[in-house]
Amino acid sequence: MSSKAVKPKITAVIIASQAEATISACVRSLGFCTDIVVGVNASTDRTAVLAKRAGARVVAIKWDGYARTKNALLDKVRQGWVLSMDSDEVVSPELAQNIQTAIADPQACAGYWLSRRNYFLGHRIDHSGWSPDWQLRLFRAGCGRFSDRRVHEALQVAGETRKLAGPLDHYTYATVSAYLQRLNAYTTLAAQDRRARGKRDSRLRLIFDPGWTFFKMYVIKSGWRDGFPGLALGALSALNTLVKHAKHWESEQRRTQ
Repeated sequence: MSSKAVKPKITAVIIASQAEATISACVRSLGFCTDIVVGVNASTDRTAVLAKRAGARVVAIKWDGYARTKNALLDKVRQGWVLSMDSDEVVSPELAQNIQTAIADPQACAGYWLSRRNYFLGHRIDHSGWSPDWQLRLFRAGCGRFSDRRVHEALQVAGETRKLAGPLDHYTYATVSAYLQRLNAYTTLAAQDRRARGKRDSRLRLIFDPGWTFFKMYVIKSGWRDGFPGLALGALSALNTLVKHAKHWESEQRRTQ
């Protein structure tokens, strides 16, 4: 008498706030997962309602920075596999199938890198240093933790990792205004990280680093091939670099006064 193979459990985890524009598509793309957990903190829009309506299990979480908050959500998953998602990402059908095939293999490794396909101002960015964009997101429960950084936290997995084909679509900033709204918070966190790591800033960095950021993205990384979105992305990234260094320099001045 043959027994039917039991499919490995996959739990998708997402932290979300003010994400009503993207959370529904994100959750709907995760229909192949056993459980979808959306951690919501201090969201004043319809993020929680839409996530639940799309099929997710919504839980309240205490905000403690990106890495620690994500790790708190990971602690809720005890077995099977974990797929860590951002609220503005969508798993393509091809990737969904490849994920299920990979974890069903008895020789599956500890974690998998997914190929993220980024969109900016509604256009796919194929250059500008945004492609290829491999992200470590799928891993065995208990094997992965996010590095304790204030921003741009990275997942670290204990064990062998491999790459998995199929795009993970990432819908970043739909408008310039959306980018600017987040710039202030992100640059503050980045400046705090630089200070915590003992980095130093100077007038020369304020002068040259923003220009280098634009030149690298637009010229060296062929951002010009991404059309106007590539130009805007390079210019806004240069502004981001300028503000980050200026805030770090400002904090250093306050500390020495």
